[in-house]
Amino acid sequence: MERDPIVTKPRSGHWSDAYPELGRGPVPLDDCVSREFYEKEREHVFRKNWLYVGRVERLPRKGSYFTRELGFASTSIIVVRGKDDVIRAFHNICPHRGNKLVWRDDPFEEVEGQAPALYCRFHGWSFELDGSLIAPTRKDLLLDFDADKCRVPPVQCDVWEGFIFINLNPDNTESVRNFLGELARGIEGYPFAGPHQVYRFKAEIQCNWKIFMDGFAESYHGPYLHAASFGNLTAAAKAALEAPNPFTDALAYRLEGLHRMFSFAGEPSRKTPYSKPIECVFEASAAGPWNKKIDVGSLPRGLNPTRSENYGFDSFQFFPNFVLIFGASGFTTHVHWPTGPHSHIIEVEMFYRPPTTHKERLGQELTVTFLNDIILEDSSPLEGMQAMLNSGAIREFHFNDEELLVRHLHKVVVDQVNAGEEKKGGGK
Repeated sequence: MERDPIVTKPRSGHWSDAYPELGRGPVPLDDCVSREFYEKEREHVFRKNWLYVGRVERLPRKGSYFTRELGFASTSIIVVRGKDDVIRAFHNICPHRGNKLVWRDDPFEEVEGQAPALYCRFHGWSFELDGSLIAPTRKDLLLDFDADKCRVPPVQCDVWEGFIFINLNPDNTESVRNFLGELARGIEGYPFAGPHQVYRFKAEIQCNWKIFMDGFAESYHGPYLHAASFGNLTAAAKAALEAPNPFTDALAYRLEGLHRMFSFAGEPSRKTPYSKPIECVFEASAAGPWNKKIDVGSLPRGLNPTRSENYGFDSFQFFPNFVLIFGASGFTTHVHWPTGPHSHIIEVEMFYRPPTTHKERLGQELTVTFLNDIILEDSSPLEGMQAMLNSGAIREFHFNDEELLVRHLHKVVVDQVNAGEEKKGGGK
């Protein structure tokens, strides 16, 4: 791996100087409160871009499937591994009368399993795993019927490094790899493939999806919001909270088109004066196990872009709603699904190496517990923030240099909505 840094901070000391197109002044916050903007965002952002829906390990065999309920798009999706081993996606609807095709007791609950075919429980019609009709029931009753036109409606589906994406725009011609761009190419080759020990966290939060993503686009809030959880990181700043903090100030920011990432220092994966007794017992903390540190020299070139010895984590935010975080224990995904202008569902999956001892498993559980608590700390102020933004008491955000990625997210969302509206209006 190349050892020279691929990102360096501008000589001015301000990351914003590397991206002058983002500006420096206040940013309107209407994209977080307006119902009218949310409807446009659903159309031009979430219906037109690649969306991550799950890992290939969820489809281990031919006929394996899972469903995703996409309320923002008023649809349900089936993702299935075909008999030819190709992973495909379909709208979860029977083309005969429109019944939901794959479900169990609750038609709005996501399900997974394995089946040789897609079967409609309403009238018994069956379909191949490629969406084509196998056979209707009561063929003697069908008049002027063309079986070739009776297919389960497909959804564009593509796989990058084992991550499954769908695109609800039938006119899309761009592959997911090309869409993810240079940032994604820089992390190709990471050992994403399983087996994994997977831990999951899901919650509905009463705040706009971008507001939650903003919290994972900067570490500026660390010594304030996470002072109790990361005592050893914030100690350097407790005496002078206005001073630069080498642990919570970002090591690097990178922007590539619609996407962005930042690299930041890690909590020491070792015993410190701030280590809790339970951490000492299992030799693990929020940063992961103490005895299995990252081999920096083996990382893909896009990770640890400053080649810092103090490196801890990288957070990649792929537009619009997929976050991929790399740490000492493995990698974590965050996905944010809007449910309204002031609410969304966050899904977190943590992918770790399978433990080989009971102590390793309990150490992973401890790390996951810490991370869940930290996510809850991140979300704790957001519902109150959303309520106050809805009050109209302020009309704009005032971002600083450490909030560069926050500024970028709001800009690219607004730009894409405006471009979509202009195109829809014929350029007027």
